[in-house]
Amino acid sequence: MDYKDMLKDIKNYELKKVYLIYGSEMYLKDYIISSVKKRYISEAFESLNMLYIDGKETSTALIINACETLPFMSDKKIVVVVDLPLFTSKKEANNLDEEGLCKYLEKLNDSTCLIFISNETKIDNRKKIIKAVKQNGKTVELLKLKDGEIVKWIQNIFLKNDKKTQNMDVQYFLHQSGYYDTNSNRTLYDLENEINKICSYLGDRSTVERRDIDKGIVKSLQNNVFALVDAIGQKKADDALSIFNDMVLDNEPIQLIFHMIVRQLRMLMLTKLYDEKGYSQGDISQKIGAPTFVVKKLVIQTRNYSLVDLNTIFEKALNVDRAIKTGKMEWKLAVEIFISEISNTK
Repeated sequence: MDYKDMLKDIKNYELKKVYLIYGSEMYLKDYIISSVKKRYISEAFESLNMLYIDGKETSTALIINACETLPFMSDKKIVVVVDLPLFTSKKEANNLDEEGLCKYLEKLNDSTCLIFISNETKIDNRKKIIKAVKQNGKTVELLKLKDGEIVKWIQNIFLKNDKKTQNMDVQYFLHQSGYYDTNSNRTLYDLENEINKICSYLGDRSTVERRDIDKGIVKSLQNNVFALVDAIGQKKADDALSIFNDMVLDNEPIQLIFHMIVRQLRMLMLTKLYDEKGYSQGDISQKIGAPTFVVKKLVIQTRNYSLVDLNTIFEKALNVDRAIKTGKMEWKLAVEIFISEISNTK
C-alpha cells in the first residue's frame, strides 16, 4: 500500500484499525497524519482524541491502555506510536511484549485507529508484529514521488508562494536538486527548502525562470558529474577540469567523484545501446533504473560519444584505478589526467 491508498481511506472515512507507516519520504508521513487529524479530530478535543506516544519510552501496556480509552465527543480516536523498537531491534524491545501486542491488534476497538510510524526505509516481513499489522490493517511504504507526482508537487509548492512555473523549468529544477540521485537522501523537505529560497530570491516577480533556479539551488554531486561528463563529451577539457576542481574544493571525496564519473559513463553506454536498438525512453528508464527525465538528458548526451569512445574511456578508467591502487599515482593527479585524456578521445 502506498500513501495515496491511505489518503483514500482517510477521505472515504474507511480507516483501518492499524497501520504501519515507514519509508524514506517522511514528508508524506507528516502529510498523512495532518490529513487524519483534519478529517477525524475536532480541534476542541484534540488532546483527548489524538495521542502521540514515543515508542522508545513506552510499554505494551501503555499502548493498549491508550487504545482502550474511548473517544470523547468523536467517532474516532487516533493513537500514533513513533519509532517502536519492535519493528527494528530486539535488544531495544526487551520491555515490550510483542506477543501480547500482536494478540491485542486482533481485538482492537473499531473506534480506535492505531498508527505506528517507523523511520526505517525497509521492514522485516518475517517479524510477528509486522505480520499482525498486515492481518489486521495495512503497511504503508513512503517512497520518493514518481515523475508525474513530483512535478505536480513542485508546481503546487511554487503556487503556494504565488509563483508560476513552466513544466520544462520544473524538470530542470528537479534534475538540479539531486532528488533522484543514486543513494540520495534528499527529501521533499529539502526540495521545499530549495523552492522557498528561490521564491525569496524572486521577490515580487511572479514567474520562475531557469536563471532563478541556478541562483537559488545547491547543485548535487551527481548533477555536477553530469555537467562534467557533458563537458568531456563536447571536448571542453578546461570546463571539465574546472567542474572537477570545484567539487574537490567543496570537499567531495575524489574517489567518489571518480566512481560517479565512471557510473555516469556506464549509464551513457547502456542508454546508447538501448536507444540504438529502438527502445523507448520509458523502457530505457526501467532498464537502467533512472527517471524518464534523466533518460531524456542521457539520450541527448550520448550524441557526444560513439560506443568505441566509451569502450576506450572504460579501458582508461581501469588503468587509472590500477595506477592508484599500485601506488604509481595519487588520486587527484590521476583523475585530472584521466579527464584531460578522455576529453580528447576520438
